[in-house]
Amino acid sequence: MPITLDDIEPALTDAETAFRHGGQISEDGLDVSSAELVQLRKACRSLSGANQLVDAGYYTLTVEAAFTSIEKTFMFWLIEEGHQDPSNPPQSHTTAINRSAEVGFISTELASRLDDLWRENRAQTYYQDGKATRERALTMLELANRVHRRCTNIVRRRHECRCRTR
Repeated sequence: MPITLDDIEPALTDAETAFRHGGQISEDGLDVSSAELVQLRKACRSLSGANQLVDAGYYTLTVEAAFTSIEKTFMFWLIEEGHQDPSNPPQSHTTAINRSAEVGFISTELASRLDDLWRENRAQTYYQDGKATRERALTMLELANRVHRRCTNIVRRRHECRCRTR
């Protein structure tokens, strides 16, 4: 039996309404007006969340949050340096990685390996039969932390970072 609108209509309406209306309590640290800092702080929040999730044994979500943090960190740099119009969102999750290579922020070899890692493992872990493990989650978390720290140090915006990392 399929799920019908009647099964979820009140909850769906509440969700639609919540996204339409402003004046709500925003997530801590995201109350900034610049698009690049929004991306940076979302990356920080993803890392902080991933640290908590791995300790709780939620490895699938840790892997997802680590990939998201890498994407947001590169997007922060792209916007900061004027290589990405924040009003024109990327068309895929790997756009920030590949765009960072196109403009010379990261090498093409690094972009290729990160892109491969995303396509072959993130999708496998999240959508298909790949199983998240503690080891995979921890290595992805370390990778995301290194990308984030290196990027914020390069642009000298570490003081804007709101990470609570290991």
